[in-house]
Amino acid sequence: MSVDSRKERTHAKVTLPADRIQLIRERLRKEGRVVAAELALQFGVSEDSVRRDLRELAAEGVCQRVYGGAIAMSPTPHNIAYRSEVNVERKDQLARAAAQLVHAGQLVFLDASTTNLAIARHLPQGIGLTVATNSPSIAVALIERTDIEVLLIGGRMDHVVGGTLGVGALQELQQMHPDLCFLGVCSVDPEVGVCSGGAEDSAFKRALVAGCGAIVTAVTNEKLGTAASYFVARLTEISHLVVEADADRGQLDRIRAAGVEIVVAG
Repeated sequence: MSVDSRKERTHAKVTLPADRIQLIRERLRKEGRVVAAELALQFGVSEDSVRRDLRELAAEGVCQRVYGGAIAMSPTPHNIAYRSEVNVERKDQLARAAAQLVHAGQLVFLDASTTNLAIARHLPQGIGLTVATNSPSIAVALIERTDIEVLLIGGRMDHVVGGTLGVGALQELQQMHPDLCFLGVCSVDPEVGVCSGGAEDSAFKRALVAGCGAIVTAVTNEKLGTAASYFVARLTEISHLVVEADADRGQLDRIRAAGVEIVVAG
């Protein structure tokens, strides 16, 4: 069989919707983002055909459609017990860098998150500040810190989030205006913004963003350039993003262009 014949057979194969969708799925998994015009050219089909493929993948929860294409969805969050045992060293590096953003005398909110738990453990000794949190684990981590006053938000415990949520938690949160908030998130993207995996958790985080002076989020690499089910904030509402030393430079350039200050851990 000639080379041209093999090319024709390959081209014919990827024009089938099922094959296109599988290839798009793989591209999203590897690169996190696809552009409809590029896929149409690669597959030799119309952009309308590609957009139909993307709609199908979005309906499956594989991606979220954005202008000109789609981005991958962040994996569904596991419960707090599982997350506490994953990427421990990477989160610790992020926490060391993030903790340096805290200043004496501040009211700091640490949102329920395993990375934020690591931040609590790295707060400078003798700093003298108040920490509010909806995470019992964070409160326990600070129980022996006599230089830190701890305010624990009450409410219904969510075992996936690892923190209190619901009406009671929101009411308590609305009575305070922290100087600085460390926000736990599932995904970060310049177009989609900052997102989370649960409706109630996202509502709590949106209230945090609305009531805090400055917002910081620390994320491992797999959260960059992805989306999650529920919107939390525009990227322009985030003051600092703490990232790993080997974070994708292209992703960071796009985030800087949105006006976010990048802090590189390590």
